[in-house]
Formats: sequence, structure tokens, C-alpha cells
Amino acid sequence: MGPLTSGPLLVPLSCPRCGGGLEGGPGARVFLCPSCAIATFEADPAQVYPLRYVAAAAGLGQADLFAPFWRVAGDFAWRTGDRQKERTYGNLAPLGPLLFPAFWSPKAAYYDDLTLRYARRPELLTLGPGKDPILDGMRAPRALGELARLAWLAYLDRSADITGTEGTFEVKELVYVAVPFFSRGDHYEDGILGCSVPRSFFSV
Repeated sequence: MGPLTSGPLLVPLSCPRCGGGLEGGPGARVFLCPSCAIATFEADPAQVYPLRYVAAAAGLGQADLFAPFWRVAGDFAWRTGDRQKERTYGNLAPLGPLLFPAFWSPKAAYYDDLTLRYARRPELLTLGPGKDPILDGMRAPRALGELARLAWLAYLDRSADITGTEGTFEVKELVYVAVPFFSRGDHYEDGILGCSVPRSFFSV
């Protein structure tokens, strides 16, 4: 690969740890070093994030593709002056880490559904090493804290209107994760919960 143009600067596609070449397709903005198990975003190549693979459920075999997600772990806090809302929110099961697709898709309406489904079953998302190719990652990590805050507010809103409710989210950890998907006729299913998405969800 040649150098990556970012504004007026040329950023070499080399790992900031081992100096080896980074992997990424023609549309990628997130580049990977499988040897060091890290990911880096083109605009800030010195900042690295752990690269992990989500283990598929037992018996599913080899995934047909791995899709990149940003895994955002942190602390959400809400505040409201409504006592009834306080009780309702307080009875909700807390969400686990939030997974936001890092790839581009023409079917963006499926994003929020997958993010919430994964966050409600964090015990099923086992992370580990991997070497399989991953779809190009394009989403910048800088907005993930705000996306997490909005996702949490949307979760609260399912139980009680969030008008007058304030929320904050403090990011504690960002991990670049590869989620396995399996081809099933005219659609794909993820290897964790069996969520079905149309084939057009992935631009492959």
C-alpha cells in the first residue's frame, strides 16, 4: 500500500508499534495490525485501539464475513426531576457495552436494533484473538461517546418519555471488534444472537 493522504499530510500505513504494514481495503479509514492486534484511525494514527474478534456460538463453524464494530464501554448517568420516571428508569436492566457498526451500510436503519440487542446480552459477546479478514472500517471513533449517550437515552425513552431528562456518558474503553456473520440464503445472520439482516446490509 502507498501513503494515506489526510489533509495536507502524508501518513504512512505502518503500525505505530511494530512498524509493519497496516491492513485495510480501498474504502477503509480504520487500519489494522493483526500481529499487534490493534486498530488505528487514519486521522490519528498514533492512537491505537485493541482489536478483538467476537466468538460465534458453538456449532456454527467458520463465519462468511466479519463486520467491524466499535465496542464502547463506559458509565451512563441520568437526571430527572420526575419521581415516577426515576422509579421507572431505576428498574431497567442496565445495558452492557454498546457496539456501533464501523462499516458503511445502505441499511442504516438496522444499526440501532443491533446495538441495543447486543447491549442487552453482553454475556454472549466473548472477545478473543483472530486473523480473519474484516470488512473495511470507516466510522471515526471521536463521536462514539455522544452516540452512546443518545443510545442510552433512547433506551430510557422506551419505558418513560425522556422530556426533561438529562444524560451523560463517560467513555472508559474503546475496542475495535469483529462480529461474525453467516450467509443464510437471501440474508445474513450474526453468530451471536442469530439476528437476521438483508444481504444489502453489507456492501460486499
